[in-house]
Amino acid sequence: MSRKLSYEHVDVFTDKPYSGNQLAVFHTPGKLTKPQMQNIAREMNFSETTFIYPARASGVDAKVRIFTPGDEVPFAGHPTLGTAYVLYKRARGKKPLNMVIELNAGLIEVEVSGSQKKGHTFTMNQPLPEFGTALQNRGQAARAVGIGGFEVIGGGVVSNGLDFLIVEAKDSEVVSRAKLNMEEASNVAARHKVMGIYLFARVESRKINIHARFFAPEVGVFEDPATGSAAGALGGYLARILKFPPELKLNIEQGREMGRPSLLHAHVKCDRGLVQNVKVSGRVVSVGEGVVTI
Repeated sequence: MSRKLSYEHVDVFTDKPYSGNQLAVFHTPGKLTKPQMQNIAREMNFSETTFIYPARASGVDAKVRIFTPGDEVPFAGHPTLGTAYVLYKRARGKKPLNMVIELNAGLIEVEVSGSQKKGHTFTMNQPLPEFGTALQNRGQAARAVGIGGFEVIGGGVVSNGLDFLIVEAKDSEVVSRAKLNMEEASNVAARHKVMGIYLFARVESRKINIHARFFAPEVGVFEDPATGSAAGALGGYLARILKFPPELKLNIEQGREMGRPSLLHAHVKCDRGLVQNVKVSGRVVSVGEGVVTI
């Protein structure tokens, strides 16, 4: 016997509908098997789809599972903030300004700031970054994203619940003309044991200081318009490169090449040569709602 499941469609890391990163949030999914959730995520075909379940521990607002079209992931940025937005929107009575969401990677705190009139900003406290090996083959990484080896400055593996290969390009123009090479990207992901490649360049601008793109074909995401988890990993990577300054603030532009401009804010605090705190924030807007049948 079939049943219908309702979901909310939101755009994350933007204050304008039809930009940012799309997310489908199933707020009352009931009992579903993992294959059923995976099939729904594949059918939605967004970078991620989330399923909200009741919290299993006191002090936790919800248990959330996150799926890409190809696999379940333990943590991701825009699904965390987009799901928090839906929880905030659906809360009865006084709206919560702080939430704790249980993911497979652990508990994530989300703060809500701003106002109904000016718009709310959602901020997550991310897992602290762990640093892996340096970029082993610049030429191979460059080929994976269709640029020249001489256009790669450096890079390395950073993990914060997910494993990313961070690759720095020499300028924003290089990032703009990057083009995914599926075979080489798969080889790079396997070699470094990462889920995808986060290509970025530093930008001299008052409002934007990072231009980034993210490619993760191994999990069914050929390109992602806004990657909150990788933004936090990048913050940790740059903090290390810059000798762990007390504070580092990044305004990251992503998604422009896809026609889905996104703006992400990463805030890193360091002390005594260690990253102590990583926060990533952004806006979320409602786009619509729908129903699927299973």
